Amino acid sequence: MQQYLLRRRLIMGSFLLMLGLGLQAQFTVTGQVSDEGGEALIGVSILAEGTTTGTVTDFDGNFTLNVPDRVENIILSYTGFASRTIPVSAGMGPLVVTLNEDVARLDEVVVTGLASSVKRSNLANAVSTVSGEELTGVTTQQTVDGALYGKLTGVNITQATGAPGGGFSIRLRGISSLSGNNQPLFIVDGVYISNVEIPNGSRFASGANSGSEEGASNRIADLNPDDIESIEVLKGASAAAIYGTRANAGVIIITTKRGQSGRTDISFNQDIGFNTIINKVGRRQYTAEQVEEEFGADERALYEQTVRDNGGVFDYEDIIYGEEGFISDSRLRISGGSQKTNFMFSVGYRDEAGIVLNTGYERFTTRLNLSHQLSDKIKISSYTNFINSNAQRSFSGNENEGGLSYGYTLAFTRDWVDLFPDENGVYPDNPNFNGNPLQTRDQTQNDENINRIIQGVAVDINLLQTDNQVLRLALNGGLDYFVNETFVYVPETFQSQRGRQNGFIGRGNNQVFNYNYNAIAVHDFYTESGINFTTQAGISYLNFDNDFVFSQTTQLLPLQTSLTQGGAQETTQTLAPIEEFGIIAQEEVNFQDKIIATVGVRLDKSTLNGDPNEFFAFPKASVAVNLAEFDFLKGNSIINQFKLRAAYGQTGNSASFGNLFTSLTLSTIGGRTGASLIGTQGDPNLEPERSEELEFGADFGLFENKLGLSVTYYLRDVNNLLYNRALPTSSGFSSEIRNDLDLRNRGLEVQLLLNPVRTSKFDWRSTVNFWFNRSEVRRLGVPDGDNDPNDIPSFVPPGVAFGLGLGTFFIDEGSPITGLWNAGPTQNGDVEPDFQLGWANNFTFGNFDFNFLVHWKEGGDALNLSRLLTNIGGTTPREFDNLSSFIEDASYFRMREIGLNYRIPLQSDVVRGMKIGVSARNLFTLTDYSSYDPEVSTKGTSGLSTNIEVTPFPSAKQFYFHLGFNF
Repeated sequence: MQQYLLRRRLIMGSFLLMLGLGLQAQFTVTGQVSDEGGEALIGVSILAEGTTTGTVTDFDGNFTLNVPDRVENIILSYTGFASRTIPVSAGMGPLVVTLNEDVARLDEVVVTGLASSVKRSNLANAVSTVSGEELTGVTTQQTVDGALYGKLTGVNITQATGAPGGGFSIRLRGISSLSGNNQPLFIVDGVYISNVEIPNGSRFASGANSGSEEGASNRIADLNPDDIESIEVLKGASAAAIYGTRANAGVIIITTKRGQSGRTDISFNQDIGFNTIINKVGRRQYTAEQVEEEFGADERALYEQTVRDNGGVFDYEDIIYGEEGFISDSRLRISGGSQKTNFMFSVGYRDEAGIVLNTGYERFTTRLNLSHQLSDKIKISSYTNFINSNAQRSFSGNENEGGLSYGYTLAFTRDWVDLFPDENGVYPDNPNFNGNPLQTRDQTQNDENINRIIQGVAVDINLLQTDNQVLRLALNGGLDYFVNETFVYVPETFQSQRGRQNGFIGRGNNQVFNYNYNAIAVHDFYTESGINFTTQAGISYLNFDNDFVFSQTTQLLPLQTSLTQGGAQETTQTLAPIEEFGIIAQEEVNFQDKIIATVGVRLDKSTLNGDPNEFFAFPKASVAVNLAEFDFLKGNSIINQFKLRAAYGQTGNSASFGNLFTSLTLSTIGGRTGASLIGTQGDPNLEPERSEELEFGADFGLFENKLGLSVTYYLRDVNNLLYNRALPTSSGFSSEIRNDLDLRNRGLEVQLLLNPVRTSKFDWRSTVNFWFNRSEVRRLGVPDGDNDPNDIPSFVPPGVAFGLGLGTFFIDEGSPITGLWNAGPTQNGDVEPDFQLGWANNFTFGNFDFNFLVHWKEGGDALNLSRLLTNIGGTTPREFDNLSSFIEDASYFRMREIGLNYRIPLQSDVVRGMKIGVSARNLFTLTDYSSYDPEVSTKGTSGLSTNIEVTPFPSAKQFYFHLGFNF
């Protein structure tokens, strides 16, 4: 019995001792964090050094953190401010901490690999970043890509259509491909997402030449910009090499907002506004005498009757494009968490009416981001996003007398012709053209519906942690699945349909299913001499599967909108399954933050290559020298950063699906059906295009980081470009795929960050972005002078415009790839701007915030074929004599964003903050360009598409009133 009591006392004593030690294993630190002006900072991250224990400051800047007793420091970090490390100990009093603003962003963490990151102060590449506040803090944004205008160096953005729902082309450091993708790779929370532009089939009714002329939006428009925490843009091969064959046009990495430990934060924002056309071209004003001189006596009589009956002629441009479309944008976000589990939930709804009646865009999004610390070793995160969107885009752009495109029809419609319906709702025929634009607006349909889910998952496993090394495994991936449904309807009563198609219905059911996963091991090793090694290695797998089905019906029964109610039916299906696999290895060596060197390689294979099992290597190497960390500059009161950097890298771009093979089509000869050759001749030996880049730069931080300067020069060679070359009909093919064109892009990028005034009552922050790019075709075929018939002469690439007779792009060795040419052939212009400049400013005075962003594009020509059409139709003044006159300077100076907000001071336990404000997008544009907008792209967002205009959907300016609450 005594032994039992003794044993029980020993167990109880041991338990009490362990409990006591456990209670003494941590201590509490409290404090308050503010900026230099004494303003409390909300959401500052406080982390116990060397642990995952952390918290954030509340609305008053206060925090409480239980710190393990072995921890000697806490680290405070906040976007836009320099991080601070504060010594802590048991029994110390409350801390009062001031954070200094860091316009040079030296402490900002930037992604450098698939599972690693580095402070911007140690970065060897020019990686541009945009915070969520910079993206949407001034005014409401329709789409993510449209919100990037002027905010990044080296990023050229062109609006392909002004229709609600977007349609933008993003190019990083010039042209990357002729026939392949010129848009960057988008990665959202580790998920490779599709930015495909899906045609709706309207060309089969309008007579447009290709699907790229249908004005479809690209699918990055589905993302809610308000969900985004930050965007990192890897512009060149030296930064993007680790992403391999998907990164030839650069990489845009999007990180969405997360929850933070602490009090649950609820925010609600409501914006209301309206769309209105940026610029009206105007209509030619005729007198009766001029009408008779131009069109004859009968037309004069019609003109005089219209003036007499209506008090003047009709302004059809204003009637079609003169709507003020109402906009409503509502956003709710709830976020918070504990020490182990964090969450962020958001709901957004945007309803936007266009400047044309019966056009508009609706987008509903919901997102749930969760992270949970399963143990000290394992953390799992989930990112779930659902989107439903609907767009009514109507008809614009190019056609061949289909009578649908507003601009094409208006180019020939005289303003004294009455096109309004009679008392029975019957629309008269247009005597000037093949269609009545009012009937197009009121009775046709061009709709799309999207249901999309993006799911990402990340698992971080801490496999080993000692005093001088950490080994972790990063597993991440996800899926992107959406169904795109399109519907095009032209009634049988439509003027251009009668006696031809007698009505048209087109339905598309397009499914995109992409998934990817990465498994990356990262090993950090710290030496006593201050040399740190970061090694990462792993694999990446990508699977892309497109299934596009389009069905059309003509010869409709009256008033029917069903595919089955037509006399001629046709269905086509396009399947494009793709698999890619990569092996990644990268080593980074950091010597006391003074010299940081990185080498790496990615080995990729793809089913798009001639040999799907052959690996292609894409290496990278870089070095950064932080001179400010050396003894001769360290502690200098003026120079806070002085870094020299150089980087080299390669990326790739595989052929488009189907380029490896020669397609067959059914044909009937002598009553027998068989397969025959037609279309493009494939090449089973194709290899990826390869982008090779050398980049040099310098970064400076001066005067307590009130001034930051970054300068980058790059040489980017894109070798073995894939392209289609036309063949004589005697060959049996229309074109062939070739792989023997080399292109060089070179450019300069400069970013200036300023915080010239920083006081408790007034703060002014300013960012200036300046950049330009120059291109040159370096090799075209194998021109060795031996009269080899396989040598490739200069040529017009298929599908980029309309031939030398109307002006187009022309591939000529020694010339820029962006040149505009016409018959001769003669180069009469260049779509590449001389330079671009974006200037953003933020002024804070008291509770007011005033922001604006201006964008200046100097140079860069546009081929204005809209003017060619209106010149022929006589609906605008005849100012041009020959084709070269339609190539115009597309320079502009635009107020991209401007906003004024007032933060209402509140003393409430429920409503912690309230803000009201007004803002505008595209408020004014200064340009000599004679059409609607100098940003044009009738050929969509791919290839050499920009700055070719054929009667686009005009761009709009937007005005907003904002109301926001924090609870």
